[in-house]
Formats: sequence, C-alpha cells, structure tokens
Amino acid sequence: MKLTQTRETLLEALQATLGAIEKRHTSPILENVLLRIEAGNTHWRGTDLELEIATSTPVIDAEDGEITLAARKLADICKSLPPDSMVAIDVLDNDRAVVSSGRSRFELSTLPARDYPELEDIGSTLELEMGEREFKALLENTAFAMANQDVRYYLNGLLLELNEQHIRTVSTDGHRLSLCTLEREQVRADDVKEPLQVIIPRKGVLEMIRLLRSDSQTAVRLQLSQNHLRILIDQLSFTTKLVDGRYPDYQAAVPPKGQISVEVDRMAFRDMLSRVSILSNEKFRGVRLSLADNVLTVQSNNPEQETAQDELDVNYQGQAFNIGFNVTYLLEAINHLHNESMTLQFNSPESSALLTDPGDASVCNVIMPIRL
Repeated sequence: MKLTQTRETLLEALQATLGAIEKRHTSPILENVLLRIEAGNTHWRGTDLELEIATSTPVIDAEDGEITLAARKLADICKSLPPDSMVAIDVLDNDRAVVSSGRSRFELSTLPARDYPELEDIGSTLELEMGEREFKALLENTAFAMANQDVRYYLNGLLLELNEQHIRTVSTDGHRLSLCTLEREQVRADDVKEPLQVIIPRKGVLEMIRLLRSDSQTAVRLQLSQNHLRILIDQLSFTTKLVDGRYPDYQAAVPPKGQISVEVDRMAFRDMLSRVSILSNEKFRGVRLSLADNVLTVQSNNPEQETAQDELDVNYQGQAFNIGFNVTYLLEAINHLHNESMTLQFNSPESSALLTDPGDASVCNVIMPIRL
C-alpha cells in the first residue's frame, strides 16, 4: 500500500488521533495508529481501550491497504518537514514503512492491522444533536472542578444529565461544584421518558474539549448507550467508555439563594485575589473575604508572618461578614464566568458560597469555605 498526502492534512489527522494513544503502554500496538486506505480515502484510528478517536480524509494518490504505524514518531516527522510539502508513505514487502518528502527519507517499523484492537460495539443509543460551540461550553464551564485520582472514582469525571427541561453538566471534587445548563430548545434529541445521567471519565472530557471548536456552529451528534458516549463531527468520531457508578445528589450541595448578595467587577476581583494570593500559605492557599459598608476586603498571611490586604468598592450595606476560601478554587471559578460583573452569595461563614453571572443563569459555581 502507498499514500501521497500534504503535510498539513496528514498532521491534522495524526494530531486528532494522538489524544487516544498512550505514550508508553504495555502493549506496543497501542502506541501505533491504524491507517486504512480504501475508495480514495484514508481512515485513521487511535485507541487506548478506554477511548477511541477516528477520522478520515481524502487522498491525492494511494493504493488500498491497512497497517499500523508509530503515531508519535510519524507526527514528529510531519512536524519537522517544511510547510506545504508533500509526504509519501510506502509500505514495503518486509512490512517496513518508508516516509519520504523531497530529499528526506525515514524508515519506520510497522505492526499488522489485524492485531489492532477495537472498542466493543456500543449497542443501541439515544441520539442528541446540538451546536459544537454549545457542547464545548457545557464541558469547559464545568470540567475544571472534576476530581483527579480521587478514591471516589465517580468524581473523577463529569456528570451529563438529560431530562425534558435541559441538558446539564456537573462536576465536583468534594470542595467545590460547578454546573452548566443548556435548555432543551437548543438540543434536538430523542424523547426522554425518564431523566438520564451518565458519567464521562476525566480523560474523555479533556479530549473532547481539545477536539471541539468554540467558534464553530457545526452540528455535533451525540450517541449515548449504556456504557459508551460517541460524538460525531464532520469526519471525526470520538468514543469513550462511561464510568460505571452513581453520581452523588449534586442538588443537595447547591445552597439556597444567599441572604447576603454582592455584585462585583469580575476582572477587578480576580486581579485583587491574584495579588493577595502571593503571600498566602502555599499549602492551604487560604484568603479571608470581609464585607463592611461598601467595601470588600481580601487578606492573606503565611507562616513567615507576611501579610497582604487589598480592597474593592462594592454596593453593600449590612453587618460585617467574614469568610475564608481556598483562593485557587475562587480564581478557577471566576475564570469560568464570562460577564463583566459577577455575583457572590453567602448565607453564613460555615456554608458554601454561590458564584454566578448576574445576566446568565446557566452557569453556577459553588465553593465550600475553609476555616482560617
């Protein structure tokens, strides 16, 4: 088999599939990408047995066949070649692959395509369709709060919930919670007789965010089965296994509307927190928020007895109020809101705070306080 293709087209296909290919794996073939050529198209597929990414592109010149090639080596070769160059891949009778472009020549080892694993058939599915930009926003606005290697394995992922009113994503690591909601009018879906909840694993969420485009209105098709989620965009297919578990009742963690509500300039508040955090305790990252008449004060200190303080004018009249937070959690939540202003809602120094966009009820962040 042989293939002639532009460097840019080859690189685009390889970079799409690399997210599913482990750098070091116990099985050498899982470090390879499957290349299949038929009917004037190339089909590329990578998998780590938990998720799979496949894409296809038209070819300039080719002979049908299939083989597996070292994915990262081939991608690195393409990256090293001059822009707009033509690349030829020839598989020899001794199962070596020669990659050539101009005067450059590389010889790679291969493994037979028949040994390349496939994810099992995902079975019957529920189908949804929405804009690519909207689906990426659902994932991006909540993914930052996912747990990472928590013993509560079901928190190491993101909840996707679908009912008659909305589609929603939720993530929490036990210290904070983030949710993003899209009304059903913006989603074309099969009838949902009962609310559906699935947990997408952390790696699958991060790969989808990498692959999706925030400036695209292309329709994304989602196929949900009992154990898998598949998304289809143009010539790209992404499939991930789902986490087998039950997500906690996230509604119970969302506090009621705060008795104290303060609207602040989002960027000014973010910059103030960044400054004060410089002298916070490196381990606990704690900062104290204090409300008094028309002033929000943020303070930090560390074991070296160093202190920092900054103030922001706010519209607040009421009793003095103090509460402590992990500043990293605050900053990440603020960075995933999008309006010029934001609302802070509190009930007591011991209860969770609510961070929202005053003009956008679709995004909600909850942060538990810490004792300072």
